[in-house]
Amino acid sequence: MLIQIIYIAVLLAATVKSVVLAGKKGLSSQNFLAVFLMVSLGLEIYGHYKIYIREFDFAYLFNYYSIFMIVFFYSYYSKIFSGKLKTASLCVVIAILGYILLLVRFYGENYQNELGIMVCLYFIINALVWFYTRLKNFDEIKIMDDPHFWVSCGLLFWSIFFIFRTIPMFFLRDNDPAFLEILKNIQYGVNIVMYGMFYIALTQFEKSTK
Repeated sequence: MLIQIIYIAVLLAATVKSVVLAGKKGLSSQNFLAVFLMVSLGLEIYGHYKIYIREFDFAYLFNYYSIFMIVFFYSYYSKIFSGKLKTASLCVVIAILGYILLLVRFYGENYQNELGIMVCLYFIINALVWFYTRLKNFDEIKIMDDPHFWVSCGLLFWSIFFIFRTIPMFFLRDNDPAFLEILKNIQYGVNIVMYGMFYIALTQFEKSTK
């Protein structure tokens, strides 16, 4: 499907951009975003390959990917937050990971939607806290020139739609599969926008390190 090809192309473009920037300026110059993008691209390519050969036994990988996303973006924002916010962020991520380890069957064969919702809520909290602190504290740099603005917007946009799609998923699967398929295609569009925002963030990281 065309939208899937566009999605992979945008993700690939962002990943290549991040790798090139890392080669020039180091991974820390982009807050290690290249690591997240390379893992995401690898998983997406593997998943599409498995679908192409009609094997659907890879859903469990997204459980571990969800945990990876929580840990990665904790690390990402911990380099931005300071003081009490940094401590609070650590407490929140420890509580989330503890809940997952004790109460979520992330090691099972199927993807746990509960994990996806937890990832989204965590992203939303981080993004909103970043916006609050950024707007509260004066900075001579325009907010749209700040790479963290684009990362936070991308995560916020993706998370809100993912929750909207996930919560009624099982109901729609049984009662309106056609609408569920529409939401799935829209999700690809949302992914395209998010990774497009990440690409913009990388261009801002590049400018800030010159």
